[in-house]
Amino acid sequence: MYKSTNPLFLICETPLHAGSGDDLGIVDLPIQRERHTSFPKIEASSFKGAIREAFESKVNSKKFEKWEHDDVKIHRVFGFDDGSLKETKEQLKKIFRYKPNKDKDEEKEGNDFSGCVAFTDARLLLFPVKSMKGVFVWVTCPQVLNRLATDLKIANKTPFASLEKVKIVEPKEGAVIVSDKAKVTFGDSVILEEYAFSASQDPNVSTFATELANVVFKGDDLEYWNSTLKTNLVVLNNNDFRDFVNQSTEVITRTKIDNESGTVADGALFTEEYLPSDSVMYTLVMFSDEYNKRDSDKMTADLVKTFFTQKLNDIKMFQLGGNATLGKGLLRTQLID
Repeated sequence: MYKSTNPLFLICETPLHAGSGDDLGIVDLPIQRERHTSFPKIEASSFKGAIREAFESKVNSKKFEKWEHDDVKIHRVFGFDDGSLKETKEQLKKIFRYKPNKDKDEEKEGNDFSGCVAFTDARLLLFPVKSMKGVFVWVTCPQVLNRLATDLKIANKTPFASLEKVKIVEPKEGAVIVSDKAKVTFGDSVILEEYAFSASQDPNVSTFATELANVVFKGDDLEYWNSTLKTNLVVLNNNDFRDFVNQSTEVITRTKIDNESGTVADGALFTEEYLPSDSVMYTLVMFSDEYNKRDSDKMTADLVKTFFTQKLNDIKMFQLGGNATLGKGLLRTQLID
């Protein structure tokens, strides 16, 4: 049973390809999407594996000597995984052995247990779209905001006092709602990509944009983005939002050159989809007491959360998805407590 839940916001510092495999559609390698909405997402399994790898690369000592060492704690928190270890595999397993009967010296393997931190699928919150004025805006919609409000109630965290007012407002198709401090309007219109939308101002959007900016873009190094979000947030109709997140992702064509002929190698031309940089997503991180067959030395949910938070603050940014050597998939994190 999970004893505490915290929202974790994710900022795409570079384009992100959390892939779903080959596809027979227009794009050969599409990104992961929700089946019922087609909104972009990151599978919880993909996210957990990437964040664990980031933790392990930060420690990377593999001493496996005591319970309190960080490299052992990673296995206790995320679940046991000997991975590709060879020379230290048996040494690691030995740490988790236990005596089922205190009166006997017989030991059993104790490395068959689940972790005590869990993640939900990362959902899209803000999507960047090219704007005729203001360079670009972040778009969202009432359906996304309603879901955010529901997820925050699960986490029992309410960093956005104005969310209840903003989420019930849905503009008509072809119309948008902007902040009363917006700097992206031409009179009563907003032009996104090649489409013109009639715009109305709402002070609730301004309040929510300010609260969201102070949570997601918190820190001196994010001051510019903090001030930009406060004026460049646009609330779309649900259908219009769906169209943008389906048609305005980055799709690039990749190829391989034959060294001998200097031309494209046979069968080496393909297209690949990316979630644009500056997209904002969120997931829920859930903490429980340690699952372990040992009777003593178990971490409580509070200790698990403290360990996870400290290591996440050390990392701040990690890589997820394909094409790491091309600089893709760098994510900045903001854990809400």
